[in-house]
Amino acid sequence: METTHRKMDEVGEYYLAGENEYVTRVLDTVHYAFQPIVDFDTGVVYGHEALIRNVDPLGFSSPADLLDHAAQHSYLANLEPQLLMMALEHHRKFQKACGSRLFFNLDGRGLGLAEDPRMDLTATVRAGGHDPSQICLELSESHQDNQSGLSDHILKNLRRDGFMLGLDHFGRGFSELRLIHDLGPQYIKIDHFFLKGIDKDPRQKLFVTTVANLAHVLGARVIAGGVETEDEFKACRDAGCDLVQGYYVARPFADKSQTRLFYEHIRTDVTQDKKTEEERKIKEGIQKLPAVSSDASIGELVDRFIADQNLRLLPVLDTNSEPRGLIHERDLKAYLYAAGFADEGHKLALDLPLHNFICPCPIAEIYSDIDTLLVTFASSLSSDGIIITEDFRYAGFLSATSLLKILQDKRLEEAQDQNPLTGLPGNGAIRRYIDKAAHTRSAARHFCYFDFDNFKPFNDTYGYPQGDRVITLFSELLQRHIGGIGTFCGHIGGDDFFAGVMIGEQEEIAERLLKLKRAFKSDVESFYAPEHRKQGYIQASDRYGAARTFALMECSVSMITVASDTGLSVDRINTEIASLKGAAKRSDNGFALKTLTA
Repeated sequence: METTHRKMDEVGEYYLAGENEYVTRVLDTVHYAFQPIVDFDTGVVYGHEALIRNVDPLGFSSPADLLDHAAQHSYLANLEPQLLMMALEHHRKFQKACGSRLFFNLDGRGLGLAEDPRMDLTATVRAGGHDPSQICLELSESHQDNQSGLSDHILKNLRRDGFMLGLDHFGRGFSELRLIHDLGPQYIKIDHFFLKGIDKDPRQKLFVTTVANLAHVLGARVIAGGVETEDEFKACRDAGCDLVQGYYVARPFADKSQTRLFYEHIRTDVTQDKKTEEERKIKEGIQKLPAVSSDASIGELVDRFIADQNLRLLPVLDTNSEPRGLIHERDLKAYLYAAGFADEGHKLALDLPLHNFICPCPIAEIYSDIDTLLVTFASSLSSDGIIITEDFRYAGFLSATSLLKILQDKRLEEAQDQNPLTGLPGNGAIRRYIDKAAHTRSAARHFCYFDFDNFKPFNDTYGYPQGDRVITLFSELLQRHIGGIGTFCGHIGGDDFFAGVMIGEQEEIAERLLKLKRAFKSDVESFYAPEHRKQGYIQASDRYGAARTFALMECSVSMITVASDTGLSVDRINTEIASLKGAAKRSDNGFALKTLTA
């Protein structure tokens, strides 16, 4: 039965239309613009999001109003498949390179109700000559209250048929973690609320970093949506996002002449930095496991396992050579071997698609550092390893054994450059950290130097074992007050320490340093004899052998902040810190701060 509705357009007129007539009118009026979604590192266009345009003549102020009206008047189920086909036909003309994905916003309200055409999206798309694996259906949490368990079941079926699923505006609502668990999306697009000004807000960056780590553990890619400035772009890249979309990349366009293969200003100067020793070790540890296509049959899969008796798992790839997960031989045994090989049901089973047996697996780019790989693996308890990709394409499989060997080699190297007293990284590691941080320009970086005041007189009076205890005390306080995400603590030697901080504002970090100073001054008094504590000083010989009085020990702190978009050499930073060291000792509060700009 057709639904009759009334809608006011911009000039205040009313019109009446039946469901089919109105769907036709919508399709004859609207068109699509496309906004590119781009790889952070290479600037290559990964896909486009289809955005509805020209809804004004229909009397709507936004595409959301159009979809709300369609849902209220029960023609959304008929409209969405046709909008998808329109977007696909438009996108076909906009593709510069084969394989770029279409990201389509699926409203999904009422999905799965009687005679819902959206249940046949796979057949509809294939009938139009399109491959479901080239389409990402972006879902919003906004209308989850209107969806049911049946809706989730249909979305899972679409995923098994090859469609990609994405969560749009992640972080805006309350139930998205459940959606990640239930639907296993391949893409998570972080809401712009968490990205606007991310370069200035450490909490936002921490949130995005945490989401990116979680997504990678679950085998999903992270899209930074709505990025508008270069500083936001760099901060999102440093937080671990994989893809970027927004005005900083390009505005939506409807003219196919504006389509590009890549965006030069998005390309990052990281190619050489990526060719690290860690990458070489990761490449050496990768197993080149043969992969199977996601549209292969069970029979083809069985043939692979029979041909190689040592094969226990196979990566599954889509038509873009991007991994969809793993299939384990053990999962097939109960299914295939329950009946005899002559059984007719067994023969039919060999012709079934293999999507029911695909298990999620952590995914990481080959350029990831080893510690990131370890966190990714450790967070996925049931995983046999990590699928490694290079520019999103399958590169190999890193088993748990190989990962642990690489990690062990790294830890041995670190142990060789570790202070034996405190266990903190030594001079070599500190220099490497400063060099890397100095070239990371997406945000301000803070380099801190600590030097004890009156340590030598204390050592001469109480002996070296007590001096070592003081050094150990400061090491523990340093890690307690300064350690954490985005920080580095090192021991230069003796009573000299270093700390680097990559996340945080200068004022907030300075306050933490002052708290550390106060804590050390208070705690170190317990190492002095009661009479020395009471009088507030000790008598000892200075460096020239003359007897003098020395105040109780504390520490001086020098802090250099290198502004964002400023790159400096290690030698320049070390020179500035050494110069500031004297200023800190001469100051009233034992603290000196300096900001360096380009």
